Amino acid sequence: MSDEQNNQKENVILFPGLVSKYVDKGMGYLKEKSYHMALKSFEETLKLEPDHPQGRLGIVLSYIELGRLQEAVEASETMLREDIGDYYDVLQVHISLLVQLGQYQEVVTMLEAVIAEDRIPSHLAESFYHLLHFSRQMIEEPLLDDAVIGEASFNEQLVDEAFELLKVDDPLRQWKGIQTLKNSEHPQLVENISIFLQEEKNDILLKSMALQLLKDRNVDDPILVTKLNQTISVIPSNLSDLEHSSFGESVEQKLRMELESENPTLLENSLEIWWHYLFAIYPIESSTDDADVWAAAVHITALESHGFDFDEVEISNTYEVPLKEVLHNMNQLMDVQHQVFQGIER
Repeated sequence: MSDEQNNQKENVILFPGLVSKYVDKGMGYLKEKSYHMALKSFEETLKLEPDHPQGRLGIVLSYIELGRLQEAVEASETMLREDIGDYYDVLQVHISLLVQLGQYQEVVTMLEAVIAEDRIPSHLAESFYHLLHFSRQMIEEPLLDDAVIGEASFNEQLVDEAFELLKVDDPLRQWKGIQTLKNSEHPQLVENISIFLQEEKNDILLKSMALQLLKDRNVDDPILVTKLNQTISVIPSNLSDLEHSSFGESVEQKLRMELESENPTLLENSLEIWWHYLFAIYPIESSTDDADVWAAAVHITALESHGFDFDEVEISNTYEVPLKEVLHNMNQLMDVQHQVFQGIER
């Protein structure tokens, strides 16, 4: 055997460990918001294993965080075409990117084809139907020219239209208004967003987005937020970043310990449910702070969404928590999900 062949053999042995190392570093950098370093780590992953699913998806996520959306959509499209990674998870990212880029006709075409196959995982069905409905409506009745949204801060008429959209009892139009205002420095921005946040009937997810907008503007005046039959006063600039929530991360860690090796797909679904819930109730804190109870509640909710058979008592015992408390937290999860779906259906 030649020296070159020996080197190739050694590389085959070493590459798996190196690949995992680069992927782990990349994911770590994403959590730390070091997006350029994350991209570099995932690029190193692909040098060793060009079709590595996590490496390829990591590239897409890094592009998104860096604002390189066109490159992200091209990369996710290539993953779908080459069947790399979990098809529906990649599709969800790809569709979300198309919506952000205003490519609504392509969204409709893709989702109609996928839905016709009748094989969408149950935990993604609501999201896909929502995006399909939204994209159809945007094609039929465009609200604002996406090409000029980035210039909204310089166009008072566009900002005034966005303020009016916040008052319309239609979550899709309100979402469009919030997207426009992300680029605005209008002196009445805080006043209009504050009114939106206090209106009980407005969608709770949209309120989280609007509040994040004020946080990004470092607004340091008290703002009233009405959510889940509560009205609280917050100072947006003082709010912590949701992705760095120590309680949120502690529940995630419990779920990872239980599911990461046993069922990675169920883990991803569980984490989606958990962080979606925290975003929906933001900035209201959970009424209970027992990470084990919440992990068990999310675990069972994820099993239900997949249609799996399970024993509630057995899962509660796995996390060593009372079933009564787990069911109480599950009810909170379902109540919030119900409010979100009500907003989607309006």
